[in-house]
Amino acid sequence: MLRRTLALAALAVPAIAPHALAQSNAVPGLDILMYDMTDLAFMGRRGPAFPNGESGFMVGHSWCNTGTVNLPWASEVNGVMVDQFPRISFLLARESNGRMVQISGRSFCKYSPTAFNFSTGPCLPCNVTGGSFFFVGCSDTYGSGINSSQYALGPSEELNPWLGTWNVAGSYFDRGDPALAGAAGVDSVRSLTFSQVQAFDSVKNRIVVRDGEIQAGATYYAQVQAVVQGEPAIERDNNISNRQVGISGSGGTWTTNTIGSSQNGSVLTRWSGATFDRNNNGTGDGSFLVAVKTSGPTAGMYHYEYAIHNIDNHRGGASFRIPVAPGAIVANAGFRDLDTDPLNDWTFSQVGNEVVFTAVGTNALDWNTIYNCWFDCSIAPGAGSMTIDQARPGTGALSVAVASRVPSGLAFANKFSVGGSCGNCTSTYYELFTSANPFDLNGTSTTATLQNGSYTVSRSTVAFVPVAGQNLGLGLSGQTTVTLPFALPYPGGSTTQLQVVSSGYVSPGTPNLVQLLPSALQLMQGQPRWAAFWTLMNPSATSANNVWFDANAQRAILTWNAVPLLGTTGNNTFQIQFFPNGTVHTVFQNIANSTFARMTGWTTGGNFADPGSRDLSATTTPFTLCPNPFDGLALDASANPVLGTTLQWQISGIPGATGWAALLRSLTRATPPIDLTSVGMPGCFAHVVDPVATFVLAPGASVSLPESLPSSTNLIGLNLVGQAVAFNPPLNALGLVVSNATVLSLGL
Repeated sequence: MLRRTLALAALAVPAIAPHALAQSNAVPGLDILMYDMTDLAFMGRRGPAFPNGESGFMVGHSWCNTGTVNLPWASEVNGVMVDQFPRISFLLARESNGRMVQISGRSFCKYSPTAFNFSTGPCLPCNVTGGSFFFVGCSDTYGSGINSSQYALGPSEELNPWLGTWNVAGSYFDRGDPALAGAAGVDSVRSLTFSQVQAFDSVKNRIVVRDGEIQAGATYYAQVQAVVQGEPAIERDNNISNRQVGISGSGGTWTTNTIGSSQNGSVLTRWSGATFDRNNNGTGDGSFLVAVKTSGPTAGMYHYEYAIHNIDNHRGGASFRIPVAPGAIVANAGFRDLDTDPLNDWTFSQVGNEVVFTAVGTNALDWNTIYNCWFDCSIAPGAGSMTIDQARPGTGALSVAVASRVPSGLAFANKFSVGGSCGNCTSTYYELFTSANPFDLNGTSTTATLQNGSYTVSRSTVAFVPVAGQNLGLGLSGQTTVTLPFALPYPGGSTTQLQVVSSGYVSPGTPNLVQLLPSALQLMQGQPRWAAFWTLMNPSATSANNVWFDANAQRAILTWNAVPLLGTTGNNTFQIQFFPNGTVHTVFQNIANSTFARMTGWTTGGNFADPGSRDLSATTTPFTLCPNPFDGLALDASANPVLGTTLQWQISGIPGATGWAALLRSLTRATPPIDLTSVGMPGCFAHVVDPVATFVLAPGASVSLPESLPSSTNLIGLNLVGQAVAFNPPLNALGLVVSNATVLSLGL
């Protein structure tokens, strides 16, 4: 009990500043989106006979400027190379036998000399003004043919991926290939020429893959990554695009194709059955992504497979340290890098309560590279982190910790929802008829009676009024406005005008878009409307088969008179009658058979929850709608409750005119929940016992409250239960409604 008391005292709701991740040269508003990995091409082969040679590949990409500032783009000024343009890196990976590995070497990057600024892509509009820039909203697309130009391919190791910078003087392009000696190799004037490049083979500097890495039955993925000088780290989640690709053939001659669509993120996010997380070295250096896949136990041992992707960390990784529980048995450890040299494979050791893989020589895990390690352990997967020690000196900490599944024996942070909200009500009713659900309201009527701001809906026996008045002359997709001789009240307002649509629905005041066929989504997301008989009708503007308006001080009637459906011969006759007291009758005289979807009903719109189709023919007693629709309070947390972090409690769905709302927090969950019907809250249940309350006066539709979690491991496994409550008198007798409960299970 003392532990729980102290824990609740420590769990406060102060706001703290988020951890800043901007690097030293960050440019606010700069955001480049890599939105497509377009194609993969086989460029050629070299070396000994298959399977002892290697092949060259290249991929294409599309990217655009989705930020708010233009990206400077110039490769030369007055004949001297400058570092004012982005680069693109490439990678190929293979998933087979439960493992995801990089099969390409650390390929050269595309040093892209020119921005084309196309008016295509998802970032539009393209705002071209003047100068050498990648302009906001514009895109560039480089197919594999353009990207394969060896004249523009330079070493990835010359780039600082965290800052996006490049030292021009003495670079590969400055020296040429073969390299020039003396001052010509360090003068920042390009020495790599087209004649030099023409002497290259078809594989050099491209995406290089050894013959043995292409295996039958495997799944392959290609990846492209933008390296942009000054792009803030917080904007880099969309810098990588990956896509499944096909590689087939024999004897070293390969046929390639793309499969499915591209998605953003490291290729490791495609690893089936794996979990992954990412972290960077604060503001000092870039990030690593760690993916892990666990299995077992088999003969008492669990298998751990890790793949570590250096996304943009300049200093590189020199060791992987993985915590293990005391007394753990570890066996069958293994490691994979990009080459076939066993002399530089990382070494394995178990040091105290850690499994450690350590780099040999200069074989660090550098950016745009994936290394793998694995082992068996007697301890089941638990919460923890892989620690990656930096390989070289520089800014930032000596290591980067990335959350992962490890054999720690510690509980994971977790959150889950319990129960539901109460007081929910809808202002919508409808019945949707499909070809499998024939219209069964022929010769009947439905009445909506306005009382206390809401409709009570019932089946009725209202007489059809003979057609009279004005022919509105509507055609297919037609809409017109009619003026009423009285003010018509309806749930949520009053109007003297109706918007009449040929496809069988009427809107008060603000018109809905003209929509030929009905759907629940369109109904719920739109403006208020009466759907008399919403379907694909085609009135003729030159005949009596149209929509008629007949009105006087006592009533107004809209009649669809023998209106045919599009492309059919059957006619439909129905009307909707409006009265000054707000009563609305919908009368069906004759409805033809149809395979089109049809709908009748009413909604206030507003994007509230869909109540579902109601069988009106089976409705024998009146039902009352809600004057103010309410989807219920909802409580969630912005993240899993990891000790040492701050998350947000998120209360949403708060109805308008709510006087106050509160977050109730407790270390004790009510099991079973407490039924609150007896206190005037029917359908409501309490899930917290002796809670601490945090009040918010006059809240908006949603509220966020921070929860700072101590870093003490003594709190692992502790449950913190939250539930929201709001005061809104119309919703029930007591005027209080509650949300679902969210349980936070604290962990690592």
